[in-house]
Amino acid sequence: MMRHRSPHSAPMIQPPPSESHPGADTGAIRAGADMSRLRDAPLLRAHTWWQSLPRQRGAAQGLTLPDRTEIDPLAIPDLLPHVVLWAVLHQPDGGLRYRCRLAGTGMVEVHGHEFTGQWMEEFHGAENARIQPEYDFVSRSGQPHYVERSLFWMNRDYRRYRRLLLPFGDASATHGGVAKILNVAHFLTA
Repeated sequence: MMRHRSPHSAPMIQPPPSESHPGADTGAIRAGADMSRLRDAPLLRAHTWWQSLPRQRGAAQGLTLPDRTEIDPLAIPDLLPHVVLWAVLHQPDGGLRYRCRLAGTGMVEVHGHEFTGQWMEEFHGAENARIQPEYDFVSRSGQPHYVERSLFWMNRDYRRYRRLLLPFGDASATHGGVAKILNVAHFLTA
């Protein structure tokens, strides 16, 4: 069951540029942490829901995050078709990898195939070098991230999308940092 509390801001931590993506525009990535740019009702709702969740402090990184067990599908049924849940895998060398644990039906329809179980680099292909640094930022900072992008790889009615990444911890994990990232997307027409 979901518990409510007053909204808290995630701590401001400046993570180092992604070592796995040295050409990443870290200024643009950090700008994505500015939640005042959120305008879309579904993304605002997702952010408000995430802020309302109780927080736990992660042991290793000192982040204060909602636990992954707080993701209650009954609390966000309208968002479920538009989400992707990524598991964050902390590598021994300090790198990060991401594996899709759940893809909403709307996301599967947009992409044209089921991608649950795929690694992020498999799913995004050549675009991964541009996209993964944003996930790395969320994983290292514990902050949400917002971006608007153009779609060049789809022949659809919509050409742009807005995406919000929401971090979740795992009280049972030994690393104490971000364990899951909930991606909520809103596709725009014309």
